[in-house]
Amino acid sequence: MTTGAQSAKEVRDKERSAKAESAKGQGDKVPLLAGLSFRLMLAMGLALLPLALLTYIQTVQTEKVAEGRARAAILGDTVTAIGPQIASILRAQSIAASLASAMPVLRLDRESCIDIMADLVAQYGGVYSLIAFTEMDRQINCASTGQTYDMRDIPYIDSWLLPDVPVMRVNREGPISNQSILGFAHPVFDAAGKKLGIVTVSAPHKELNASPPANAASSAESLPLSLVTFGADGEPLTASGGLDGLEALLPMDRPLSSFVDLPGQSFVAQTAGGEARAFAVVPLAPGSLYVMGSWPADRLDRELLQLRVPAFVFPLLMWAASLLVAWLAAEKQVIRHVKSLRESIVAFAGGNRKLRPLRLEGAAVELLDVGEAYEKMTSAVLHDEAELENMLHQKEVLLREVHHRVKNNLQLIASILNMQLRSAQSTETKDAMRRVQDRVLSLATVHRELYQTSGLTDVRADELFPQIIGHILRIGSAPGRRFDVDSQIDDLRLTPDQAVPLALFLTEGMANILKHAPRRSKYVTMVRLSLRRMEDGFVELNLSNPITPDAPPGTERPITLLTSDGFGSQLLMAFARQLDGTLERGAEDSEYHLHLRFPLRALSSAEERSAGARTENPVPDIGPEAVTDHDAP
Repeated sequence: MTTGAQSAKEVRDKERSAKAESAKGQGDKVPLLAGLSFRLMLAMGLALLPLALLTYIQTVQTEKVAEGRARAAILGDTVTAIGPQIASILRAQSIAASLASAMPVLRLDRESCIDIMADLVAQYGGVYSLIAFTEMDRQINCASTGQTYDMRDIPYIDSWLLPDVPVMRVNREGPISNQSILGFAHPVFDAAGKKLGIVTVSAPHKELNASPPANAASSAESLPLSLVTFGADGEPLTASGGLDGLEALLPMDRPLSSFVDLPGQSFVAQTAGGEARAFAVVPLAPGSLYVMGSWPADRLDRELLQLRVPAFVFPLLMWAASLLVAWLAAEKQVIRHVKSLRESIVAFAGGNRKLRPLRLEGAAVELLDVGEAYEKMTSAVLHDEAELENMLHQKEVLLREVHHRVKNNLQLIASILNMQLRSAQSTETKDAMRRVQDRVLSLATVHRELYQTSGLTDVRADELFPQIIGHILRIGSAPGRRFDVDSQIDDLRLTPDQAVPLALFLTEGMANILKHAPRRSKYVTMVRLSLRRMEDGFVELNLSNPITPDAPPGTERPITLLTSDGFGSQLLMAFARQLDGTLERGAEDSEYHLHLRFPLRALSSAEERSAGARTENPVPDIGPEAVTDHDAP
C-alpha cells in the first residue's frame, strides 16, 4: 500500500518520467514512409518517373523477345537431342495398338504369337526388352521370350489390367526384366466388346537414353552434356553419362521433383560444382516420365540467360542519383532542423521537462522564428505547471487532513458511545448503542485508509474488510462465544462511494450474526465470507452461517442472518440500493445466506464525482485502497 510518506507529487513525477521515456522511444522511431525526406524524394521521383518508365518499358519488351527466343532455342535443341527416345515411345505405342487389334485371333495360335513378338523385339535391336499379352486371369502365355508367366502375385498388375484405355507408366523394377522400364499397355477386346487382356511393350530406360540422335556422327558438338530421365517422384532413372556423380550435373537449388506436372521450361542455374549451365526440362510422358538436358551456358550465347546486366539499369541509376541529390539538398537545408524541433517537441509533449537545446545553426529565417516561438511557449508552460503543481500539492495535503480529522472525530464519537454504553442499564440499549458504535468505527476505518493513500480515489477490499471483520469479532467474542471466519476476498479496488456502503453492509450483517449467536456454547460458530469479481463486471458478496451449530438438535438456539423488518433490515436494503445492487437472503443446505450483487464502478468515476458533493448519498464518500487496524478510541 502507498503510505503518506510517499507524496502524490513523487508518484506523478514517476509517471511523467515513464511517459517521457515512452515518448522518446516513439519519437526516435519515425516510420520511413511518413518522413519528410521520403516525401521530398517521392515528389522528385514523380517528376523524373516518365522518362524512367519509357526506358524501362522499351528494355523489358526487348528482353522478353530475347528471352522467348533463347528459351525456345534451348527447348528445341533438347527436343532434337531426345528425338530417338520420342521415336521409340511412339513406335512402342504403335506396336501395342497393332498387336491389340490382332490379338483376339493371334492368341489362339500360341506359337505364331510368340514368333511375331520375338521378331519385333529383334527387329528393333533390343530397344524393347519384352512384348507380351497378359490375359485377364493374370497369366502370360504369349511373350517375346517364349516363356509363360504368372502375374497374380504382382501387386500392381491390376493398375495395368483395369484401364480400358492405353496406359504408359514408369516401373522402376520390371517384374520380368528386373530393370527400370517405360511400359506401354493397350487393352484387347473381342468382337463382342469383351475385354480379353492387355498387350504390353517394355522399353528399358538405359536403351532409350543410349539412343543417339540421327545426325550424331556429323554434329557431336550439338549434343547436350547430359540427358537425365526421371519419374513422377523426382528420382533419376537413367543418365547418358551414368548415375555415378549425377548430382554434380543437376541444378543445385531445384530438385527434380519440382518439375513434375509442369510444362517444358528452360533456365540457367549453378550445379553443385559451382558451374553455370543451361537446363531444359521436357515431359516425355506427362505425370510419369521427364527428361532434363544439361547444356554449356556459354555456348548458347544468350545474354539474358547468362545474367548479364540489362540495359535499363543505367537509366535507373541516373534516376536514383537524381533522387539522392534532391534528398541531400533537402536534408541539409530543412530536414535536419525539423528533426531537432521534432525531438524537442515530442520529448516535451511526453512529459520530459528537461528541454533539449535546439540545433538550428544555418537554418532558414522561417525555421529560426519557429524555434524561438517554441522556446517562449515551453517557458510559459513550465511556469504554469509549477504553479499548478504547488496548488495540487496543497489540495492533497488538505484532503488528507480532512480524512484524518474525520477519522479522529468518528473515533471520538465511538469513544463517547463506549462511555455511554458502560452506563446503560438495559440490554436492548446496550445492543443498539454497540451496533451504532460498530457502524461508526467502520466509517473511521475507511477514512483512515483514505488519508494514508496518495491517490485518494480507491480502497482495496482485501485489506479493508478483513480489518472490519476482525474488529467486529473482537467486540462480539467472549469466553462462551467463539467464531471462526473463512474469508475469500479478491483484490478489488473500490471507489469511495462504494467502499463505505459496502463496509456498512458487511458490518450490519456481521452484527446480526453476533446478535443471534448462542451466548454459551462449546462449539465454534463458522462464518463464511466471499467477495468475488465476476466476468460480467459485477461483484458478488456472500455471507453465510449455520442455521444450527454443530451440536445435538434442540440444545442450542439457531443462528441466523434473518432480521426483522426493523432498522437493521432497512439499513441492509438501503445499502444495497446505494450500491445499485440486488439483495437475496434465505436458508439453503443447513446454512443461512446473505447474497449481494452489484456492478463494479470504474475508479475514474470517483475523481469525476469529487468535484461536487452528492447530496442524495446518505453516507459520506470514501475511498478504496487498503485497510489497517483501527486506532483504539
